Amino acid sequence: MTTQLPWSVVVPCHNAAKTLERCLAAVAAQTAAPAEVIVVDDASTDATAAIAERFPCRVVEVDPNRGPAAARNLGAAEAGGEVLFFLDADIELHPDALERAAAALEAPEVGIVQGIYAAEPMIDDGPVERYKTLFEHRWRSDAAGRTDVTLFALTAIRAEVFAEAGGFDEALRAGEDVEFGSRVRPEWTVWTDPSVLGRHDDVDRLGGLLSEQWRRSLRFAELFARARRSPAAGNTVRTGAYGPAAVLAAAGIVATAPLALWSPWLAVLPVVFAVAFGIASAPLLADAATRGLRWAAAVYALHLLYVGTAGLASLAGIARPAVWRSPAREHGKVRA
Repeated sequence: MTTQLPWSVVVPCHNAAKTLERCLAAVAAQTAAPAEVIVVDDASTDATAAIAERFPCRVVEVDPNRGPAAARNLGAAEAGGEVLFFLDADIELHPDALERAAAALEAPEVGIVQGIYAAEPMIDDGPVERYKTLFEHRWRSDAAGRTDVTLFALTAIRAEVFAEAGGFDEALRAGEDVEFGSRVRPEWTVWTDPSVLGRHDDVDRLGGLLSEQWRRSLRFAELFARARRSPAAGNTVRTGAYGPAAVLAAAGIVATAPLALWSPWLAVLPVVFAVAFGIASAPLLADAATRGLRWAAAVYALHLLYVGTAGLASLAGIARPAVWRSPAREHGKVRA
């Protein structure tokens, strides 16, 4: 028998026709049903609104496009639930996801419960997407339990906690969910529950993967730098998706590879760093190896490119002069 939850599911979306039907069908099939589902159509030009209207949900249309932070804020303003469950339109929840999130939220000190991506994509579009989905599943699984990082792809938050933190910073088009966590009072526990699962439809082209990583890492570096110099900062703005050992090993490979031109003996240095990168990435590579050594080797190469891009973008983000000027708006004050 389906349990009724006094929750509001908020689905922000922009041109989500590929995945929205599967997303909303999974919400409708939950073992614990929410009181309401609010779809915020952020100026889509495809069939997003028409698809949403086929389901028992309220559709709020936005024009012009304002980005995910504004769409989530608008959905939250329209919601009447005691708990807001933010769900990206490219995620297909497992049938018991809301029920498991509700169980984790029963602890009175827990203010936020965030789920993780399943190891398999919602729609398998090739090796790049399989790598990205596996990587996201691995690091989020490793981060299970209490955390100080907020990610709102499939996340339940008490309405009072959301209001208290002031909502998402609508000036941000990337990293807005991570920045939000820096304003959550430390008295509230943020909990990552690996049993709250959803299959994600992720980027499936190498160029798209690396350009997305560059943009996100650039923004995270800026947010991190600003948080470090502000006395008002609460939690951190790092995600912990990849440890410093992997980033340093990737940098070591790039830095030492040219030395082989000077002496063949120096060619051992990039090999050492390559081994170190493999050791730092061992859990991910072990997961990949269950599908064969060739796939593990492909994951190694893709992960090296991905982590290397993150490291370069982080350096560029911290070095940009704009980071060190006093911004007009610090720490996510949402404009009215």
